[in-house]
Amino acid sequence: MPSARDNSPSPKSTPITALLDAWNNGRPEARNALAEEVYAELRQLAAQHLARERQQALQTTELVHEAWLRLEREGLHFPSRRHFFAFAALQMQRLLLDLARSRLRGDQGEPVSATLAVNLADANEQPADIAGFANALEQLTRFDERKSQVFALTELTGFSIAETAEILSISPATVQRDLRFSKVWLATRLEAV
Repeated sequence: MPSARDNSPSPKSTPITALLDAWNNGRPEARNALAEEVYAELRQLAAQHLARERQQALQTTELVHEAWLRLEREGLHFPSRRHFFAFAALQMQRLLLDLARSRLRGDQGEPVSATLAVNLADANEQPADIAGFANALEQLTRFDERKSQVFALTELTGFSIAETAEILSISPATVQRDLRFSKVWLATRLEAV
């Protein structure tokens, strides 16, 4: 009978989880195998993000590749498949926000209209100023990174309260408190702009 500390993969382990473990343990060959295994799901995730953008400046493949480069550059360890895809979704959202900000600056440093739609739970709460929203979200990240992650996971990438709690290893009640705080904090910053 296996002990509670047995590290062998459980029957419910996915190939993705095993590949993440291998990558986390410094086996470089796992990187390519992982990329092949998750590519279709990352494309689907990218397509969902791009579907919310009114003016598409990136193709699905480009968004996947840029997000993958950011994932590799961060050098993070992902304890589970869910953590990996949550982080990938956050990277895609950040890429699209960065793109919207650069569009706002335009080639001559002059403001141009940005058309990125932020997918908030309440469609009536779309920020009018996407650059202001992105800046406020960055300020929240500097103020309290976990609260920013809670907001991004629930409101920007669509994870449930329970899924967000699991990803961040906090209780659902903490997720709800952080989410309430984040919404008020961001609304206050956006009203000041």
